[in-house]
Amino acid sequence: MKVLIIDDDAELTKAVVSSVSSFGHDVKFTNESRNGLKLIREQEYDVIILDLSMPEFSGIDIVNDLVKDGTIKEKKIVVMTGSAIKEDQLTNLLNLGVYSILRKPVDIDVLLDKIEEAGSS
Repeated sequence: MKVLIIDDDAELTKAVVSSVSSFGHDVKFTNESRNGLKLIREQEYDVIILDLSMPEFSGIDIVNDLVKDGTIKEKKIVVMTGSAIKEDQLTNLLNLGVYSILRKPVDIDVLLDKIEEAGSS
């Protein structure tokens, strides 16, 4: 499966890329959110792992841009968040078209299960 990881935490990204690629997935990543949006628009990915809390241009901004251009429903986005986001905000993201939401710290087995689930649906 082709997986894109967008997260500003370089150490976390490195660990997730290593784990996900060890299961045979083709993984691309970026630690810069605007570059992540560019990658989403330029290539097709089976699953996108997206951090919500990034400086200047957040994961929520990425979701909103994909909603505006009508492509959110074509994407399988698994959001990871460590921020204190309210349940109604999480529900809103799901209603907008986000596939799933995981809270940090994320258990890598749970993340891998979500990738498999999203990629096969």
